[in-house]
Amino acid sequence: SMAGVVGNPRRNAYAASKAGVISLTKSLACEWAMRGIRVTAVAPGSVRTPMVTELARAGKMDLAAIRRRVPMGRLARPDEIARVVRFLSSTQARYITGSVLAVDGGWMSFNQPGDAHPPVDSALQAELSCPAECTDARIVLVTGGAKSIGAAVARRFAANGDTVVIADKDGTAAAELATSLPGKHLAKSLDVAVESDVVSMFEELRRRFGYIDVLVNSADTADRIVPAIEQLSKQLEHVLDVNLTGAFTCAREAIKAMRPGGVILNLGSIDSFLPFAPRHAYGASKAGMDMLTRCMAAELGPVGIRTATVAPGHIRTPALAQLAKAGRIDLAAIGRRIPMGRMGRPEDVADASFFLASSDASYINGSILYVDGGWTSFGDAGNASELYDECFAEAAG
Repeated sequence: SMAGVVGNPRRNAYAASKAGVISLTKSLACEWAMRGIRVTAVAPGSVRTPMVTELARAGKMDLAAIRRRVPMGRLARPDEIARVVRFLSSTQARYITGSVLAVDGGWMSFNQPGDAHPPVDSALQAELSCPAECTDARIVLVTGGAKSIGAAVARRFAANGDTVVIADKDGTAAAELATSLPGKHLAKSLDVAVESDVVSMFEELRRRFGYIDVLVNSADTADRIVPAIEQLSKQLEHVLDVNLTGAFTCAREAIKAMRPGGVILNLGSIDSFLPFAPRHAYGASKAGMDMLTRCMAAELGPVGIRTATVAPGHIRTPALAQLAKAGRIDLAAIGRRIPMGRMGRPEDVADASFFLASSDASYINGSILYVDGGWTSFGDAGNASELYDECFAEAAG
């Protein structure tokens, strides 16, 4: 429950028990990962259940006040929680373990005095009945979409029948990918750090399509692995310009072309949560991107636009292979640090992104989903993938 993450006055035992469940989730995820068992948690916000209805009827709960506190302006339906559970239990979540996914309509992203959402007459209907499923193809823009994780994301949406706009600094690679995908797609050469180019591209997309349904901010870059005393400010500026300012500019322009039901996904990192000391700018940019997600969740929830962050762990990409070949990173050591004992694949991140942009995630707003094989859940010493074998052997004996 959300009560295990933020304070819930006068429900001390309940809140403490839910915090305990979250900690247990992470501990078991680390312990059981190498046995092929995944453990995750869903943290719902306020849900329109029979119990909640009875409490409101008895005057013990003010549903109108709760709705005003939620950026999306309503309570969740039970089926919205069930759909998240279904995804986390599926093979599409195969690299997700130890993660706690908030399904709260943006509640934890709102941090201001006053109401998060004005009262609306349609809230009750939205809480009691599931809207008709939309089967129309969507217009999906993926920045940094020509290679690696971005390309996997583009392929996943294209496989669903969506029209994908692949925007990448490498326009040739973007065009090659666009022509290789089933259906008709569009490639654009774009440096997200150049604001005027971003604005021009979105103006063209609005003229061509009229609207955009999904933006996936996947374009990023990283600073060199050097000590802080040797790092130049201009190196930090470049990373922040691409990863953070570029993501903001794309989101700002996408909002102008979005309708209710639009989704903005930011591709974060485990560095959004845990530091990686030699890459100061990269970590700062990804932490900033997660906060950008949450700020926009609170601002855009009332107009029907959702935001979320996908935070990959170590993913087997060509860039990672090059670093290993150059002796800059130790892939074996990384694998031992991951509770699941292996790195993820770009498709793991693509499946998570596709889910968050779907109607199955209709009450997820401002949340971050770690796709990291349990990396951010491990707080012990030693190698996460080797630490618990002896315990299992003793239990089996």
